[in-house]
This record gives sequence, C-alpha cells and structure tokens, in this order.
Amino acid sequence: MSRIFLISFNTCDYPHEVYPLGLAVVAAALERAGHDIHIYDYLVAGHNDNDLIAAVEKYQPEFICASIRNLDDDVDSSRQTDNREKFTRFGHLLQKARSLVSAPVIIGGAAFSLMPEVLLDLTDADYGIVGEGEKAICRLIVELQNNEKPDRIIYTFESLIPGPEIKGGYYHDSLVRYYYERSGFINIQTKRGCSFRCAYCTYPGLEGCSFRYRDTKEVIDEISRLKKDLGCNRFFFTDSIFNDPAGHYREVAEGIIAEKLDIQWTAYFTPYCMEKADILLCKMAGLYAVELGTDAACSTTLAGLNKMFDWEDVVRANDIVTHADLACAHFVVFGGPDETYQTVEEGIQNCRQLQKCVVIGNTGIRIYYGTSIYGRAQSEGIVDKDTSLLESVYYFSPEVQKDRVDEMITRGWQRQSHLVFPAEKGKMISQAMKKMYNFKGLLWDKIPLSA
Repeated sequence: MSRIFLISFNTCDYPHEVYPLGLAVVAAALERAGHDIHIYDYLVAGHNDNDLIAAVEKYQPEFICASIRNLDDDVDSSRQTDNREKFTRFGHLLQKARSLVSAPVIIGGAAFSLMPEVLLDLTDADYGIVGEGEKAICRLIVELQNNEKPDRIIYTFESLIPGPEIKGGYYHDSLVRYYYERSGFINIQTKRGCSFRCAYCTYPGLEGCSFRYRDTKEVIDEISRLKKDLGCNRFFFTDSIFNDPAGHYREVAEGIIAEKLDIQWTAYFTPYCMEKADILLCKMAGLYAVELGTDAACSTTLAGLNKMFDWEDVVRANDIVTHADLACAHFVVFGGPDETYQTVEEGIQNCRQLQKCVVIGNTGIRIYYGTSIYGRAQSEGIVDKDTSLLESVYYFSPEVQKDRVDEMITRGWQRQSHLVFPAEKGKMISQAMKKMYNFKGLLWDKIPLSA
C-alpha cells in the first residue's frame, strides 16, 4: 500500500479552532484501506511553510492530499477580500513539496468543492475531488497505482454515500488535545446533507439535498471512545441542523442517555417545528446550549431566505429553549432579499424583545455559486457571469444601503449587552474572553444578558 501525506490547510481560528473533520474522515478511510498515513495540520504548526516542506521531505510520501475548508477566513461584509493570494501561496507550497518527492498532489475540501476549476488552476494540483472524498480518494489512488488516466476533477454527487455507510473520523491524539484545549469541544457529525432550501446555503450543494443519517450506534461509540481514550466530554454536533424533521436526532439523544455517557454538547438547531419535549430530551442527554439558525429578523426577510418558519416560530423556539434553562443564541443577517428600511426597523425591535438570549447580528450575505441567492444577485445586477466569487462578494437588498442599515442597528441595539453588532465587535469580545479569562467553548454563552 501507499504512503500518503495529508495536509489540513485551514488557517481560520474564529470563532473557534475546529478539528479538521473532513480530512479526518478521509484519513480514516485511507487507513482502513491499508495505507500508511501522516496528518499535517497547517494551523497547529503555526502556518510554518518551512516546517511543512521539511515534514514532507522526511516522510517521503507517494501521494500528497490537501484539504481546503474555508474560502474566506473572515466573513465581514465591510471588507471585500480577494482570496487569490492565499490559494496561490498554498499552490506554491504544494508545488515545492511535489518537486521534492515526485508525488501527485490531490486536493479537496469544502472550499475546493465550491470552486473546483478555479482552485485547481491556482494551486496547480494534479487532481481534485469535489464533494465527499473518502471513497473517491481510495478509488483514485488505486487508479493511479494502476497507471490509469482518471479525470483531473472527480465529482462525487452522482454516487453519494448512504447514511449507514458514513464512518467517523480519524482522531489523532495530539491534534485532539490541541483543538480540545483551545476550543473546549470536539466536533462530530451525525448526518450529512440538508433537505431545506435556504437561499444562501451551500450545504445541499456540498452534501446533498436530503439528510443521510449515520448509524446511531456508531455515533455513540465514537463519542464513547473520545471520552474514554482522549478525555473529551464536550462536543459540538456539526450537522447542518441537529433537530431534523424526521427525528433522527432523538435516537442520538436517547443513545447518549442509554449509555450514560455524561457529556455536554451543543449543536445548530432550526426553529422549525421545535417541540418542548424534544429539547428536554436533548437536555437530559447533555445539551447545554443551542445555536439557532434564525438568519433573519422578521417574517418578510425570513421568507426572502426561503425559510420554513416565520418570526412567531422564532419567538416560540426561543421560549422553549430558554424556559429549559439552556443558553441560547440567534444569528441574524440584515440586508438580505426583500429587506427594506421598514423591515430593518421591525427586525431591530423583534430582536430587542427576545428574552434570555444572545443575538449576534451581521449585514450582507456572502454569495456562492449554486445558491438561489446567486441567481437573485444576477437578476438584480449585483453580480454577472464574469464576477469572480473568489473575492468575498456580498448580497444587499437593492432597497437599502449598508451604511444606513449599520447605523440603524447600532443605534437600535445600543446599551443592550446581549445584542452584538457589528460582527467585528463579536470577534473582539471573543478574543478578549480567551486572552483575559482563558474562556473556552462557545463564548457567546458568557455574554451577560441585558436586564
């Protein structure tokens, strides 16, 4: 079998340093196939280019695989960043590594899957895998070993892995310690895909348009091993949403309870069809905080985002969560489809009236290829077919101006400690909590609530 050098090229540490789960799943698949693997984490190594090249030269791999997770390291609509320089730099590193060991370079990851042709050219990699990579990488390596001529870009959407066949990741002890000590939790996925059609979202394009559920017992066993072997007792379920309409999440909660795992965890929840009994079940299983994908601040703009719920559902979900004495945060964006100055003011007041929670606000929606908001942005003249989305391009409703919306929110949320705006303020608060108080975890749950 082959020696394979795997690189996590993520450089983003806000809001948390996040274990490279996508690469870990690929690593586990390669190990099951009998390959010898070495994982190199560019973030853990402090973005040290010389160290990366030295590690490649020492290991002498037959294949180099790189995962690129984030297009943007900082989603802030007040700054338009061109990511070309970052990916060109990654490409130069990969080319230098390839020249030392004469190994083919294969890239993948969420960012690559969003713009495969562009990033393959920028990095000058030999091959790229779009979508989930654990089976595709094993097939590709066999083909290359047999001197076959595979396509340069391999698309996996035609053959998505059935849920029960989705396996967990490779949890390297030193990497787990690094991320657990800094973020306060380890991330696990219980399912892939999403059946909702939110206007801005890339999940359906990356993972498929329906939920694919992992085997519940395997998820519970994975949590148990991480706790027993590596001392992890806090987890973040990184599913697109945890409380899926079919109720698979209840099986996970019941499994945690049945095995008496005694852990704490959080996840992304949707306000859609939330029930008190389900939240209480999750609390019994160790749920301590809920991140609600509210996304807009009034019913009009929720409809503009193709949400399945309205503002009454948001208020109801907030009450269910907070009455269960769970920390609760809403993430909302102003300036989306159908936003007007009237809906901005309505949204400001709606957020002020939410009780016992934190609301983190932003303005402008990052545009990605393949989303319905991309089509809307084209029809409204915000972008055209020649606009490069490698730059961080944001959607704003033609009915509003960003500066005025920012001013309205700043004025409307002033002296409300639980209403956080702009995004940069939230980042500064998080950094201060880490530096001054050594806080870990979500951090927003440490923000004092206004009276």
